[in-house]
Amino acid sequence: MREGTRETVLRWGRPAAGAALWTLLGALTVVELFDSRDRPPVFEALALVLALAVSAVLSRSHPLTALGVMLSAAVLQMTASGVLLVETFVLTPWLALLPLAFLAGLRSERVRPVTAMVVAACVFTLAVFAATGLLSGYDTRTFLSRSVDWLGGALTVALTTVTPWLLGRYLLLRGRLARDGWAIAERMERARAADADRARLRERARIATRMHDSLGHDLALIAVRAAALEMSAPDGSDRRNAAAELRTAAHEANLRLREVIGVLREGDGDAPAEPVAALVRRAADAGMPVRLLREGTDPDPGSPGGAAVHRVVQEALTNAAKYAPGSEVTVRVVREGGLTRVSVLDTGPPGAMPALPARRGPEGSGLAGLRSLVEGLGGDLATGPADGAPGRGFSVRATVPDAPSGGDGAGPAPGGPAGVDAPSQTRRAHAEARARARRRLVAAVAVPAALGAGAALAGFALLWWVGTNSVLPPEAYGRISVGDDRALVEQELPRFAYPRQSVDDRPPDPPGSVCSYYLVRHENGLPPVYRLCFADGVLVAKDEIRRFE
Repeated sequence: MREGTRETVLRWGRPAAGAALWTLLGALTVVELFDSRDRPPVFEALALVLALAVSAVLSRSHPLTALGVMLSAAVLQMTASGVLLVETFVLTPWLALLPLAFLAGLRSERVRPVTAMVVAACVFTLAVFAATGLLSGYDTRTFLSRSVDWLGGALTVALTTVTPWLLGRYLLLRGRLARDGWAIAERMERARAADADRARLRERARIATRMHDSLGHDLALIAVRAAALEMSAPDGSDRRNAAAELRTAAHEANLRLREVIGVLREGDGDAPAEPVAALVRRAADAGMPVRLLREGTDPDPGSPGGAAVHRVVQEALTNAAKYAPGSEVTVRVVREGGLTRVSVLDTGPPGAMPALPARRGPEGSGLAGLRSLVEGLGGDLATGPADGAPGRGFSVRATVPDAPSGGDGAGPAPGGPAGVDAPSQTRRAHAEARARARRRLVAAVAVPAALGAGAALAGFALLWWVGTNSVLPPEAYGRISVGDDRALVEQELPRFAYPRQSVDDRPPDPPGSVCSYYLVRHENGLPPVYRLCFADGVLVAKDEIRRFE
């Protein structure tokens, strides 16, 4: 119930709040225009309100277009007031730019359109000022002095657009980071569940492997002993028949074990705890005619290579007991140079031995698992009839390295790509997203601050340069005398003259003369000025005017 109420409030609350905001801005525009003028500027009001309405309608579906419309209207109104085409400067359009630029950054990732709009607006503002100065005949000092005001206008364009836009971009990336974080957490939960399922499957496969290898081998030995009892009992006796039934039942149980759990063999399982010699001894104790030939030291049964050798011998003896009972088996293990060569050969069932089911194809599931294990360690496995001739027994030959090929078996270093300390892809993606969010936050603060500081510094530097080049030093003023030729006087004058209109309550000019003003010293407030008046190319008057606030 609460969730439904919240969705309803969000569904209707946001449009209502937006409509209230745009209505308020439109009302402020009209009040600001009509309140300060004697003649109502109907056309100007309609144009600004229409631009605001269009921007409000497009702000959700086309935020960049809405920002462009409102920015154009605000810049045109500002430049029109600067060149005195309209009476006053209207602030409300610039207030409307703040939410529009914020929404543009929040709803769109495009950077070039906003950059192009801001640059175009600033260039247009400065171009209008330059054209106005040229058409109005500004002298150099007036042009430079007034350029500070127009530079402030260009800075207003940049700050009212770039600052909220960068803030919106930061919030957009932050929200995406939060959503991606929840998505990553969900994927990690699914991955953990999958890992748990795989761990259970691996444990089941490990248990199946142990059952297949251990129970299968023991069942094969039972079959061997039953075959020995069958051969030693008189023909037709109950004991012979019972031994034959026991042998057949053991063999069928071994086949059913292979069918039920043999397909689940996966991985290496636990390393065997007994060496190959103990395995062969147990088979011999069960009645199997087997002998062991060794060269070199025995492989460590706890190592991957030793475990593989144990598995090869165990599987080969099991198959010999099942498919060739009574045959003579020779196990040869040769270890040298970091390799262990193992071969298990049987002579095939003797002619007097009762028939048993033949092998199912060239390679059963046990041998297929052995091949995967040995090749995984970098070795090789060969199986087939002994001497290449069917009916002469079966051979299993394998070459197993002591350690897996391609390393020492220790795996990658901890700091390597697969090490435990290596950062995961999720962690790297999260770190990169956080870094981008921090960069955008820094940009949202630093870029407007840098623009404002740069514009202010440039403005103050320009004003200082113009002011210092408007100062007529007292010693130079003392060298100037009434009656001097204008050309000689101008050699002592500074680069710029002080604006005439900036001197209040100035005395009247001498008849027929033109007067220029120069600062006595450059300082804040109202410093004194020198007045020099020329007529017919000659200095006719000079005096100092002190000004007071």
